[in-house]
Amino acid sequence: MRLFTACLAAIICALTLTACQQKKTPAIHIGIVVPLQHKAMDEIVEGFAESLKKTYHQPFKLNIANAQNDANLERAIISQMRDENVDIIVPIGTDATQMTAAIVHSQPIVSLASDFSEKNREKLNPCNMAIVHDEISPVRLIQFIHAVYPSLTQLTLIHSSANKVFPEVAETIAAGKKNGIKIKDMMVTTLPELISTASNISDDTQGIFILKDHLLVSGVSILAKIAKDRHIPLMTSDQGSVQDGAGFALGVHEKEIGVEGGKLAAAILNNTPSCHLPIAEMNKLTVFINKNAMQQFAQNSSVVANAAKKLHYGIEFTSKNNG
Repeated sequence: MRLFTACLAAIICALTLTACQQKKTPAIHIGIVVPLQHKAMDEIVEGFAESLKKTYHQPFKLNIANAQNDANLERAIISQMRDENVDIIVPIGTDATQMTAAIVHSQPIVSLASDFSEKNREKLNPCNMAIVHDEISPVRLIQFIHAVYPSLTQLTLIHSSANKVFPEVAETIAAGKKNGIKIKDMMVTTLPELISTASNISDDTQGIFILKDHLLVSGVSILAKIAKDRHIPLMTSDQGSVQDGAGFALGVHEKEIGVEGGKLAAAILNNTPSCHLPIAEMNKLTVFINKNAMQQFAQNSSVVANAAKKLHYGIEFTSKNNG
């Protein structure tokens, strides 16, 4: 299990070790399963640590394990956390949540950033899961892209082979048809493969789009270079990828996902059963815009802001990490 960056680890140590030093009570042990490290993951983990510190006033320690986009490693991490009797297991994302639900039946689970539904939860026996749901429907995402670029008719969707992505790809293509957009999907399984795939994007495409897809989010800089060279927009579904060089996204503040998860974990540690906790819905959508990236793509960021205003979405500008 590999710890995150030194900076994030320092934040967590500051939040957790101080409490442990002040009290002799054995620390609660919480394991966080990260499918693949990228900026959004860092934000979620940081929000979780800060929120739990504020809402649970007993010693705790976090073990953050990066599965490196490897399903076998992810399974091993979850199984080890189960066997070590970790007090709460916190998977991030739908696939990690589904795997954790299949493996862990005694410890409480706090699922972050997944589309695990109430019906899914009712099928668990025993029911041991609390959930922060942050998925935005592909229909809504394509409707926003259409509002920004009403004349756009050709769009490339690049996605990974993650199980949760395939239904979303089908929904995205169907939503495109309803909005007069022909969407060509291209699948990649590794970051090196993304480089060759991106170079083969059709010449007639008018934009590149990615879902909330861990592998693609971690490789957003590769897609940003293609978008820059072709003078087409790169549109995504999360805040972190915009900070890392995408043009714009309709999404939620990733840190808030962690904040809500920390509250659920605190409630569980204060003896509220997991399944008595309502699913926390991230309903406040924001359009994140990277002005510098949009300029590099030869795109006008004001059309994005205007569409966001018409649809009553929040707007947040960023100029970080766009090289």
